[in-house]
Amino acid sequence: MAIDKSEDHADVILPPPVIHMVSIGLAGVIGYYFPLPLPDWVILQWVGAMLSAAAITITLWGMREFHASRNPVAPIRPVNRLMVSGPYRFTRNPLYLSLILLQLGLALFFLNGWMAVLLLPVAIIVHVYVVAREEAYLLRRFGSDYQAYQERVRRWI
Repeated sequence: MAIDKSEDHADVILPPPVIHMVSIGLAGVIGYYFPLPLPDWVILQWVGAMLSAAAITITLWGMREFHASRNPVAPIRPVNRLMVSGPYRFTRNPLYLSLILLQLGLALFFLNGWMAVLLLPVAIIVHVYVVAREEAYLLRRFGSDYQAYQERVRRWI
């Protein structure tokens, strides 16, 4: 089955990093006017720093896999091959998982409750608007190979 090149992408216009950046910025603005501080515990800040470091590590690992596979990172462009190595052996969405970990890590590090509260709607938006579209696209693009990958590897963790 030939794929129309004009439709050979996941049709995701707003990249997830932008969605998370807007959420983090919004949390900062809301928090300025209506503070929702987390408990001022140093351990929370350490956990936040560790989550942020883990997120950066996962992102770098995932980006290395994108480069090695010669796939574009932007979900508006067609992919060349199914990515199943590196962090993609453990989760189908390592880069989106790293964004969630980063936002949670920043919330804890800066003790910003709004950043944590806004994480749930952001995760839902990314799941519905991005992940669902990408999965439908990958199923169209790779068929049974992607279906076997879905059965073998969890969506998140």
